[in-house]
Amino acid sequence: MSSRLSLSLAALALSLGATVSTSVVPAHAEGYVSIQQRGWANGAAGSQRGYRNRLTVQQDGSSNSAHSRQYGNHNRAVVGQSGNHHSASTYQNGRGNIAGVAQFGTGHTVVTSQDGNGNAVGVIQAGRNNRANTTQVGAGNVSVIVQD
Repeated sequence: MSSRLSLSLAALALSLGATVSTSVVPAHAEGYVSIQQRGWANGAAGSQRGYRNRLTVQQDGSSNSAHSRQYGNHNRAVVGQSGNHHSASTYQNGRGNIAGVAQFGTGHTVVTSQDGNGNAVGVIQAGRNNRANTTQVGAGNVSVIVQD
C-alpha cells in the first residue's frame, strides 16, 4: 500500500472515530507517541498531560513541521504529511477528542484546536499551498475539510 494511500486512510479513519493500528512507543502518563521522519529538515514536537493520549506523526518529505499538545484523557492526534514545506499543529484540551490532518503536495498548513469533549476533526489537503484552521469548543463537534 502506498504511503499516500495509508496516510489518507489513517486520517479518514480518525475523522470517523475508528482506531488506526500503528507501532507505538509508551510515553509519560500512559500516553503513546510514534514519530517516523524520513527526508531531511523535518521537526516534530509534542506534549501530553493526562492519560491514554495518542500521537502519531509520519513525515517522509523535507522541511515539514508537526506540533501537538494534548491535555486531558483519551485524546488522539495523527498528522501524516509526505511532501515538502508542510506545517501541522494540533491542540487538544479535554477528553476523547480526535484530530487527523494528512497533507501530501507542497506548502500546506493546518491548525486544529479542540477544547471540550468528544470533538472530531478530519482535514486532507492534496495539491499546493492549502490552509485549514479549525476551532472547536464544547462537546460533540465534527469538522471535515478536504481540499485539492
